[in-house]
Amino acid sequence: MGSFFFYNNRKPRKFNYSPILFNAEEEERRERLQMRIENVKKEMGVLPESEEKDREKKEFKSEFISQTRHLKKRMEGDTSGKPSFFANNGLLIIILIALFAIFFFWLLA
Repeated sequence: MGSFFFYNNRKPRKFNYSPILFNAEEEERRERLQMRIENVKKEMGVLPESEEKDREKKEFKSEFISQTRHLKKRMEGDTSGKPSFFANNGLLIIILIALFAIFFFWLLA
């Protein structure tokens, strides 16, 4: 390995990822088509106003939590109330039992 010089450091390569299956123009076209379909439905009265507002105002936090397992478990634990004493201090209880067992075996031997 060569020696280290401050004036001749190599810079890391730049990240140059081009997605294979993604086409930005086609995504824009699909979004425009979907907007046109929704506008036509609104004009015809098929799409109620409340559904339109719900689509626009999705709550990001609840949507994100619903997609992750560990956050769901955390929210369930928070809503269920205070966890039990043994759940919080299980390792401490096991260590104390082991210490008492060692002490009594040492005392009897």
